[in-house]
Formats: sequence, structure tokens, C-alpha cells
Amino acid sequence: HSDTHAVAFTGSVPAAKKVAAAASERFKATLIEASGNDAFIVMPSTDVKVAARGAAFSAFLNCGQVCTSAERFYVHEDIYDEFVMELSAQARALRVGSGLDKVEIGPMASARELARFEKIIEAAKADGAEVVCGGSRISSKSGFFFQPTVLKVRPDNSIMQGECFGPVAPIAKVSSLDEAIALANQSELGLGANIYTESLEEAFRAVNEIETGIVWVNTPLNDNDAIPFGGRKFTGTGRELGVEGLEQFRRSKMVMIAPKAEADPEWFPYPDDEAFN
Repeated sequence: HSDTHAVAFTGSVPAAKKVAAAASERFKATLIEASGNDAFIVMPSTDVKVAARGAAFSAFLNCGQVCTSAERFYVHEDIYDEFVMELSAQARALRVGSGLDKVEIGPMASARELARFEKIIEAAKADGAEVVCGGSRISSKSGFFFQPTVLKVRPDNSIMQGECFGPVAPIAKVSSLDEAIALANQSELGLGANIYTESLEEAFRAVNEIETGIVWVNTPLNDNDAIPFGGRKFTGTGRELGVEGLEQFRRSKMVMIAPKAEADPEWFPYPDDEAFN
């Protein structure tokens, strides 16, 4: 509409491209938050039990239907088996059911979303994923419920390549932080990333080298309305929240005022000794 001067959009990458293209016809400013495919790195220096609890929260909150949920886990080989065991124990203990009951995990948003997510899990299994726990619908409950799922996968498994938006934690083994960061940066999406480490050097490497708009160090999905929120790459443009978020809906204007009308010595005509040849 000609009376709007900016557009804020949250949704899928294909829809975001259409919104951005339409806005560009009138040079409208756009604030876009599209999909996420957040990496979650776990290094040997951390407390594995605490990291597993943080991972369960990050992967399964709101049944995994959060744009910043952890969707790709890269765990150092020295603690891989222990982490898989701890996270699986966390997943098995989660209570799934109606939000009116005493539960941690609710349903998928719709029958269509449940079917879509189920296809993603089946494709991952066909591509070699090993189901450690979960992996299927909860047939004993009436509703769009899916078991919190933990998978052991190769880094190139299909489930690691795009947004899942469901209750799954696919875990790949890495041999170094270099490998973990490289894998984290392979995604075309760049919303958020997590790292669990007790090493400041590792933490700052993750902060500086991972190509996302958000990095959480030992504090997954923590939030603050005073801090700018947004991503990089195909996740979108601009920032929500904080001063930066307000600036998305403001326009700066250059204004210069002289106290009275006076001729400026820089105006024409130039004296002959100052004129250009």
C-alpha cells in the first residue's frame, strides 16, 4: 500500500523473498525474519549433564516449534557418547500432552505440520540416522503429538540441511572446534547458534566466527528485549527489539539551519585568483 513506509515480516524464506520483492517496487524498508537452522556445539570442557539439560530445552521447547530452537548438534568425540546418553535421558523424561495438563511438551501445530515433520524423520532414518529415543507419533494420545526424538547422525544427513521445526535433536560427532564451526556455517540460514564450553578462547571463537545474528554461550534461548534480535544470510534482514529494532521504523533526516540569511564565502562567483583554470 502506498501509505505504508516499512514492512515487517516473519515466515518462510520463499514467502520472505516475495514480500521483499513486492516492497522493493516502492523502495519500502523491510524487516524480515525467516527460517532458522541453529547449530548447538558442545565441547569437552563443559559440564555434560548441564549441557544436555540446556540442549533438551533448546531442542524441545514448544515441541521444537521455535525459530531459534537448536536443530543441529555438533558434539566433540571425547564426550559424544556421554552427551547422547544424557540428552536421551532428558528426552525420555519429558511429559507430552495437552497444555492444560502438567506437561513439558505439547502437540505439533496441526495435522499438516505433524505429517510434514514425520516425513523429515523418516527421510533422516532412510539416510542412515540411528534413533536413540522417540522417532514416531504418540499413537496412544488423541492429538498431534510426536515423541521427543534423539538421533545419531552423520554431519551430512538430510535432517541437518534445513529447518525441521519439530521435537528432534540430531547429533553429529566432531573432532575439533574448527570442524564444528565449519559445519555450523554450512547452512544458508543464520539466525542463532549455541556453544557449551568453559574455555573463553573457544567461546569467543564461536562468537566471532559463526555466521549468525545470535550466539548463546552456555545459556541457550536466553532473551532480553533490550538486545537486537535477528539473523544473517537467508534468515533475513534488519533487527527486532532494542534500540536497533526501533530504528527499523524510524527515518533519519539531515537538517542544517543558519540563524540568519548571510552570503557564504564559498558561493559563486569565485575571485579570479581562486577560480579553477
